[in-house]
Amino acid sequence: MPETDGKTEGWHWYAHRITLMRKKCVIVMDEECRYALIFFGLKKGDFANFEQVLTSRIIAEGSWLCDLSDSGENELLVEIIQQKCSEMFFDRKPNRSVQAHIRQVAQELEYFVLFIDERLPGLTEEEIDLGLKINDRYRKRQSDKDYFMPKKCWRKSLLTLISAQRSAKIYNLDDFRKK
Repeated sequence: MPETDGKTEGWHWYAHRITLMRKKCVIVMDEECRYALIFFGLKKGDFANFEQVLTSRIIAEGSWLCDLSDSGENELLVEIIQQKCSEMFFDRKPNRSVQAHIRQVAQELEYFVLFIDERLPGLTEEEIDLGLKINDRYRKRQSDKDYFMPKKCWRKSLLTLISAQRSAKIYNLDDFRKK
């Protein structure tokens, strides 16, 4: 992934690695919605191909979160997410607000893992479930007047992408002219 100066149209995700119960945990957070993806137990190969690991997780969580009944719309969502993921960039400039939210998520993760579940998630589904619990908690950005839930915010942004794609169909004027 190329680096950027932070002025692109693609998704901006920030990653942070912590250690929890002597295991590596990676928290990846969307800059706009503050939606956090949680990864436990990544191996060396996963870090080498992290773009693909991240893309597949975004597709899995996005599809599950939107829960579209129409298979055509679900395929459109997957296609849109894949296209958006191809526009992701690494950014070396830290966003202090996102970093503060990532630290908050890290504290919440520690609480859930040590005191509620008393174990680390073993399966991807358990990671997603734990991530959904984390994303169901209120967040607030400096520019916002009210608190919001990242899960609802990210779902709404994904559904907006689908509706924008459907309404962006281009028609040929010759199809409407009489022959």
